[in-house]
Amino acid sequence: MLGSQLQEAQDTAQSAGFANLTSTDATGQGRAQAWDRNWRVCSQTPESGDVDPETLIVFSVVKEGELCPASTEGYLAMPGDEMPSYVGRNLMDSINQMAALTGEVTAEDVTGQGRDTENENDWRVCATTPAPGELIEDTVTFQVVRNEEECPS
Repeated sequence: MLGSQLQEAQDTAQSAGFANLTSTDATGQGRAQAWDRNWRVCSQTPESGDVDPETLIVFSVVKEGELCPASTEGYLAMPGDEMPSYVGRNLMDSINQMAALTGEVTAEDVTGQGRDTENENDWRVCATTPAPGELIEDTVTFQVVRNEEECPS
């Protein structure tokens, strides 16, 4: 339901037997979602999965055309969102926020040593492509170093 219109997300949840639904402005501005078709889902709590139908489902939303804030709990980047700054963050956490992209999400060792970045917890982000503030299309590359190393200048 992430990335879908709020109305569509609510309809899907209700058809699956969930009736306890609410939504909140993901920007923190406290705006009411009076016309559900004008809002897009950035995240939901709890996440989709094996959940009791009596559980309260909260959709964090932004108006259509707005960017989902990276600080949104459970934030997943969508094509068309602005790339957040991941500099200094753990590679695994950063990659997890890209899980909704259907394109390629890669990591490359920026030291020039060509090391495998497979154990994502051992690496931290120095830079990204696209750069922070640029729009995410469907491909993201994290330039990384091992946790104990310095990012190149």
